[in-house]
Amino acid sequence: DAQGFARALLLGDRSELDYETETNFKSSGIIHIIAVSGLHVTVLFGLIYLITGKRRLLTVLLGLPALFLFAALASFTPSITRACIMQAVLMAAMLFGKEYDPMTSLAFAALTMLTVNPMVITSVSFQLSAGCMAGIFLFGQPLRLWFMDEKRLGRWKGRFTNWLASSVSITLSATVFTAPLTAIHFGTVSLVGVLTNLLTLWVVTFIFYGILLICVAGFFSCAVAAFLGSVLAWPIRYVIGISGLLAKF
Repeated sequence: DAQGFARALLLGDRSELDYETETNFKSSGIIHIIAVSGLHVTVLFGLIYLITGKRRLLTVLLGLPALFLFAALASFTPSITRACIMQAVLMAAMLFGKEYDPMTSLAFAALTMLTVNPMVITSVSFQLSAGCMAGIFLFGQPLRLWFMDEKRLGRWKGRFTNWLASSVSITLSATVFTAPLTAIHFGTVSLVGVLTNLLTLWVVTFIFYGILLICVAGFFSCAVAAFLGSVLAWPIRYVIGISGLLAKF
């Protein structure tokens, strides 16, 4: 029951994801987690950065081929291509000690993709991916600062409220441009998306790492990989369960 989600999360392949689960993801506003995109690239880069001990040159030497291979596995979809180009720009900035500007990076990624294939502008995946990032870069930080204002928090200010404010501001800012696009292309807008993202996104990163670990373990021992899979199935069931519950609501 967890296999379809695991395959969709890692590769964006929804062929083994049942109709009910996919519909619940759409209704609850978390369909983006199984569309291979910037979330996956960020998680993968974080893992590479950790493995290389945060050494810049080694991160670039290992990171660039890894990102290219991952994009190839995901069939170079517009969203994953955009994310990989931006991550490559970030690594270049790290390597040469230059300042990284997210909006400039997004503009460069979009311009590069449009130069190679002007018709990519008609892709829903490209529009949603670029719109999501533009919303976060433009409105994410102002929203977070608004939520974190001491006049509103008072004595409640702390690590948890900081995480909550960051999560809510990112989710809300991401929908500024994507909500209209979703309404136009799919005829739906999820009203519980913010809550669903808060309850599930924190565990998706661990699930992604877990799937990668299982893939590696499978090269050495199918029994170990199967055991790890049986353990990882529970957080996957949690995500599926939450999306189903909130979709019904």
